[in-house]
Amino acid sequence: MKITQLFKIYWPDNGGGIAKVMESIAEGFSDCEQEIIVCQNSRHKKSVFESYRGVAVCRCRQLFDLLSTPISLQFLFEVKKRTKRSDIVIYHFPYPMADLAVLFGLYSGSLVVWWHCGFEKYKKMAPFYRPLVMHTLKKADRILVSSEGNIKNSEALRRFQKKCSIIPFCVSNECLQRGRVFAENSFQKEHKTYEDGSNNSQIRILFIGRLVWYKGCDILLKAFAVLQHRKTMRQKDCSLVLVGSGPLEQELRNLAESLSLKNVMFTGMISEEEKMKQIEACDFLVLPSISKAEAFAVVQLEAMAFGKPVINTALNSGVPYVSIDGITGKTVKPGSVRELAAALETLAIDHRLRQEYGQNALQVIQKEYTHDLMIKRHRKVFEQLQKRTKIKND
Repeated sequence: MKITQLFKIYWPDNGGGIAKVMESIAEGFSDCEQEIIVCQNSRHKKSVFESYRGVAVCRCRQLFDLLSTPISLQFLFEVKKRTKRSDIVIYHFPYPMADLAVLFGLYSGSLVVWWHCGFEKYKKMAPFYRPLVMHTLKKADRILVSSEGNIKNSEALRRFQKKCSIIPFCVSNECLQRGRVFAENSFQKEHKTYEDGSNNSQIRILFIGRLVWYKGCDILLKAFAVLQHRKTMRQKDCSLVLVGSGPLEQELRNLAESLSLKNVMFTGMISEEEKMKQIEACDFLVLPSISKAEAFAVVQLEAMAFGKPVINTALNSGVPYVSIDGITGKTVKPGSVRELAAALETLAIDHRLRQEYGQNALQVIQKEYTHDLMIKRHRKVFEQLQKRTKIKND
């Protein structure tokens, strides 16, 4: 089996949650021939053909960038050339250049569309992009989604529901093993601490993600301002750490300053190792996203793997299906400063609730979100497609 993955960008340039899924697939199918076709992260870079962690990667030169979309004729050429022997072509949606490749019939093999999110990010292009998307979904042999919520809340996906298969994302084996050991030790220490009558007055709240509009970081900063004025927090040394970078970083820094916030830290981009350390150091994670452009958020899984509760928002996407309200954390109304502040306060002052949610979170990860289980689900889909292709050819 030859597997080719298509997207706009890949490690080490960047890529976020989508790149993590691509990497998980690459690692899980190491027994197969593989290739990844993406674009360079700058129009000043030439096309490069290299091996990244044992997988062939073609990085195509781009002409320019339009609405955070690298435009590359080279990408179309390479898709046509490099998928000729492919059995499975995985298009990690959305990337309009890949939709054009589908439109012009430039790919070979069974087309699997990995629907990571809707195309809310392309609002300005929607009248032109939507017909292209619908054509892609029509041509797809299978559509993969991370949660049932993505199908329920997408008009486009509901039309092709019979083609959809649900494959939840996963955490890496390294993250799972490290998180389990850390969480078990942490739970034991916390139990002994509170058995002795001690009280943890230091609370560390963590956000991880790109600093872009749909992440809702302005709502988080305003909620943190409310939290700092609550009477219940007078005996608490509460801090907020925002990990990540993006176009709104300076604007958010200015907002924090205008709100006279204390103990707020912006780390910028950090390494995976540093991110793990930030998760270990926090008491809980907050995902204050305000748009279903946030379709799942793998960072929820990473925090849960370390036994950390999560506060997320009730988006019409897969987000609230990952960390469940009242079981592994709190779910609040998107964009509500009042509800988010209340959830922050609840978890900040109630260590027993944090531990209960954290223990539940770890159990959920070990049961549903392992790398082995994710690859097993992918392999089942790919084998079904191969079998169907063989029957057609016979």
